[in-house]
Amino acid sequence: MTEPVRMEQLRELVKQELVRKATGSTLPGVCQRLGIGLSDGMGHLNGYSKGQYVRERLEGVGDRELPDLARRVVAQLGSDEIEAMLGRMGPRGASGEFRNLIFAGIGPKPEIVYPDAVGNHLRIVKYAEFWLLYDKPLTSEGLTWGQLRDWWRVTEPAASGLDDRQASSHLWGRLKQSLAGDSPPEHTFFAAYARRLAKPGGAGLPAMLPQVHLHYDPYTKTMRGGRPGRLTRERMDFLMLLPNGVRVVLEVDGDHHYSKNGRPSPRVYADMVREDRNLRLAGYEVYRFGGYELTQPGADALIDRFFDDFFAGFSSSSPQSTG
Repeated sequence: MTEPVRMEQLRELVKQELVRKATGSTLPGVCQRLGIGLSDGMGHLNGYSKGQYVRERLEGVGDRELPDLARRVVAQLGSDEIEAMLGRMGPRGASGEFRNLIFAGIGPKPEIVYPDAVGNHLRIVKYAEFWLLYDKPLTSEGLTWGQLRDWWRVTEPAASGLDDRQASSHLWGRLKQSLAGDSPPEHTFFAAYARRLAKPGGAGLPAMLPQVHLHYDPYTKTMRGGRPGRLTRERMDFLMLLPNGVRVVLEVDGDHHYSKNGRPSPRVYADMVREDRNLRLAGYEVYRFGGYELTQPGADALIDRFFDDFFAGFSSSSPQSTG
């Protein structure tokens, strides 16, 4: 069994990597870019050795913030050692408090307003009938299927009074409507997870939410006069909210993820992997499935193995105590 990572080990490795990969003249600037520089932007070591300088900069970084700093070091300087150590820590929680979740769209893009912009509370004012809006506080369990089902019974008049099995079936039917009709692999993936939820204990598993607005641009392409928006990939195929703030994006990739007009497109592919990097740096776990592999014999077994391994790995590598 892999030995758990201790925060002091990660802190020491971050210090060693900064000392090793930055010269005395560049170290202050590197620390500034990583967010641990001096507030006055002092560009020299002021008599400190590199080790002393980095150690002092790290004193202001708490254990909760340290993994994020380590990921920035990997992104900016590269470090196989830090990356391996982070991998042993298991999934991390995304930063930011949960407020709203817009998902399962079956119609035009929703128009939203913020009645309380300071508190980041939103309301859909147009096309609300085509979307689901979950804005209840999350528990320590994240968002389980049972919690989503119970919310559905209160939210949807047609589900009121249904028993657990009936309410689950009713909710699943509504979620399934939001899947792309021209994407059999999405339906295969979603159906495989439905079978898992139907088993004993399934209500305690994370709800897998389709067509989630992870980003939101209030303007459509038409409103921009055909110009592209400032945000790419506004909607994710599937999202799960797990315990400890872990957020998992699951994508089923069709041709449009790597081609344009039927031809391979390096630009389209580069845009996709750049967005994946941004999501991971924001604390999201990202897993991709090729649409092709989900159309082949054995696709259901492939999906089952993935979730068996994923949940086993998550439970055995939940974030370590930082006390």
